[in-house]
Amino acid sequence: MKHATQLFPIALDRLLEIGEKGMKQREQRERAGHVARPRETRACMHVACKEKQAKQLKLKLTTTL
Repeated sequence: MKHATQLFPIALDRLLEIGEKGMKQREQRERAGHVARPRETRACMHVACKEKQAKQLKLKLTTTL
């Protein structure tokens, strides 16, 4: 029981930090005024880059043959 009473304040502080960080991030998004559209997300950009590289490679292979 003594161990739990020692850990509770630490866990509470950590949860408060996480909550404050989330609130700050939400405020920053609201202040920014726009939300990333699906085509602007990093994952979509990564896929688009890979597709572009594959297309360029295919084009390069066909022109060399």
